[in-house]
Amino acid sequence: MKTFYSCVDALIPSPLSEQHLIIKKKAEKECGLITAYASEEFRTVKSQPWIFIKLNETPGLNGVVFFTALQFSYGGKFNIKLFKKLINNNYEVHFAREDLSFSKNKPNIKSLNFLMSNSLVFQRDEKELINLI
Repeated sequence: MKTFYSCVDALIPSPLSEQHLIIKKKAEKECGLITAYASEEFRTVKSQPWIFIKLNETPGLNGVVFFTALQFSYGGKFNIKLFKKLINNNYEVHFAREDLSFSKNKPNIKSLNFLMSNSLVFQRDEKELINLI
């Protein structure tokens, strides 16, 4: 059985208990269970400095289940650097709300491209678009 870190979203207006329940269901769908819990501190969500450290400090984990892919976009664009670091170190990355999964053996490039594009749209400055009209 696989084991995962649960990483809730500190910024989304959703109770942590609800996030943990949805994350738990995603872990089960991926033939695993949650054995550790983490969350980026709300002041560090833009850079996500702690999740990789926490994963490395917990031996035997197969990966992490994030509540939402939005957690990778709070810094203005999709945090591809952290994403690649997790994948290249053989951690699985799962997003519970979007029901998306990534691993080194199954890169899921189409979904990753979608997440990165969505991040750019989500973070765009609407004022710049108005000036184009």
